[in-house]
Amino acid sequence: MRFPATMRTLAVLVLAAVLSAAVAPQQASAVRVCTYNIENWPNDSSTKLPLLRTIMDSVDADLIVCQEFQSIQARNLFYTDVLEVIAPGEYWIMPFVNGPDTDNACFYKTAVLDSISSDTINTDVRLTNVYGFRLDGYSSSEAELTILSTHLKAGSSSGDQSTRLGQTTDIRNYLNDYPSGSNFMVAGDFNIRASSEASYQMLIGFQVDNDGRSKDPVSTGGTWHDNWTYRHLFTQATTTDWGGMDDRFDFILCSYALDDGEGLSYVDGTYWAFGNDAARINQAINDPPNQAVPEEMADALAGASDHLPVILELQVPARIDAPATLAFGDVIVGTAAAETLSVSNVASSPSDDLEYTFSAPVGFAAPGSIYLVGAGQTLDHEITMDTATVGAQSGDLEIDSNDLDTPTWTVGLSGTVVEHAEPSLAEFSTVLAETLDLGLVEVDDQETDTLDVFNRGYSGLQALLSVYDAEIVGGDGRFAFVGGFVPATVGAAPASYEIQFDATGAIEETLYTATLTFSTRDCPDVSGGTTLDDLTVALQAYVQSGTGVPDTPTVLALKPAVPNPFRSRTAVRLLLPAPAEALVEIYDVSGRRVATLADGPLPAGVNRLEWNGRDVASGIYFCRAQVGSWTGSTKIIHLR
Repeated sequence: MRFPATMRTLAVLVLAAVLSAAVAPQQASAVRVCTYNIENWPNDSSTKLPLLRTIMDSVDADLIVCQEFQSIQARNLFYTDVLEVIAPGEYWIMPFVNGPDTDNACFYKTAVLDSISSDTINTDVRLTNVYGFRLDGYSSSEAELTILSTHLKAGSSSGDQSTRLGQTTDIRNYLNDYPSGSNFMVAGDFNIRASSEASYQMLIGFQVDNDGRSKDPVSTGGTWHDNWTYRHLFTQATTTDWGGMDDRFDFILCSYALDDGEGLSYVDGTYWAFGNDAARINQAINDPPNQAVPEEMADALAGASDHLPVILELQVPARIDAPATLAFGDVIVGTAAAETLSVSNVASSPSDDLEYTFSAPVGFAAPGSIYLVGAGQTLDHEITMDTATVGAQSGDLEIDSNDLDTPTWTVGLSGTVVEHAEPSLAEFSTVLAETLDLGLVEVDDQETDTLDVFNRGYSGLQALLSVYDAEIVGGDGRFAFVGGFVPATVGAAPASYEIQFDATGAIEETLYTATLTFSTRDCPDVSGGTTLDDLTVALQAYVQSGTGVPDTPTVLALKPAVPNPFRSRTAVRLLLPAPAEALVEIYDVSGRRVATLADGPLPAGVNRLEWNGRDVASGIYFCRAQVGSWTGSTKIIHLR
């Protein structure tokens, strides 16, 4: 776990009250870095192990460098009996190099960092180790991080200072060979008492080759030793056996690229000499009672080493996430077309703000501002499509951002601008009203006929038609949909409805009428769709007498058409006293024959002959019947 929130809060309050420059760690870190001189480890390991577990559990660093390890066995003991106990399986170890004196060790969390390199600088007295990492989940070189762990010569004599200068000169020369803008840190026990010392200036000073220049994150210059002003930075000594808290020996310096607030960068205010409550000088870390950490922690710090750990936190680069595609679907021409695009910064907190802009393709538009979104946050944006012209639209929206791995994120945009659907009762013309005549129906019989609803002129650039409701009014309730009305979506093929007339108990020789109304609209899946015209169908059926074979007529007769006038179908009745050859034809007013209803033998009785009038225009027509020398005629009016 991280350092407990109550402890952090107390530390912040105490340090702020005592000294405005004092700092404490924030609650969450993307990468927490720790340097710790453990003092000739594993001396007194049986005593120190539980103390180190207490300390490292609260420090909870993602990257740890330690000084004064006596051997690789010491490194392994710290790993197995400290880190593996407090965080099983979370840490791994960097290569160990046995040098001429005590040595450095490095540990890291594999879920946060990936190891990419290890090197050694042959600095005087002790080796300086170089450990290279890349942030887990990132691939850019700008997400790489190098930390140097060093332990400079102790002592304040001119000879000691000269040795330290030689060590830091080797480090600076090494770092000057790094590419400009590299992310690196120099950490460890520097044994330096003042910023004026040449060895310190070698690390932070200006040079012609400035690529390896480091920066002190807390920007304090002057003499640190026994200086009350800088007591919040003291890291040594934790007990009065070594003089009490009076020196800033332990440091983490950052490259300028690592302290610019962009991408992988130091989080201002997170640098902390862990456990330092800025309330003591020449006193033990646990006496008087520590105001920043609990008594148990202060005692652990006093007993584990004569140094305090130093920690700081790094923000990680922003990481963009957005949909790969954004589909507008079908949109009615001339209506507004907008979709919401969510852009997220999925980097762990704290991270750099995701900064981005949009570049929209032809036919689409996106906001023109520069946007910033913090770690774990999402912004929604309205992307629009031009609907002035019917046709398919597509293109790539580019999101240009400061994501190191994906500086340009592409969102595929697509949509189709379509015309409204066009409801009709005819296939090739717009017909909003029609008559469906179910003809002559005998009492107690039933008659059905089919009615089609079209989306006239349908193509891929026209909305689907939704026939969403229907109502039949009138007709004594005898007209109905076979199987009940079922809503339909109409494209190229019509929706067919079977209409039934039930003559059970109907009145003979009666014309029944009703009105069927279909409610239509553009398909709901189409953006910008509206309610469209109703389709109205006049329903009619004529109930004739009798349920069986009618009585044989005594005379020849041609009965008037029923219904008359008609729209879709009518019927005449030819009465024959005996079987006979009959010719029944339809003529227009000019005398041109337009249909033949019968031409051949017909049985005796009432012969019902239908005519649908589909191939002729509206107007007056005549039905003429001829049986032998007998002729008869009747007038019929056809409506469209």
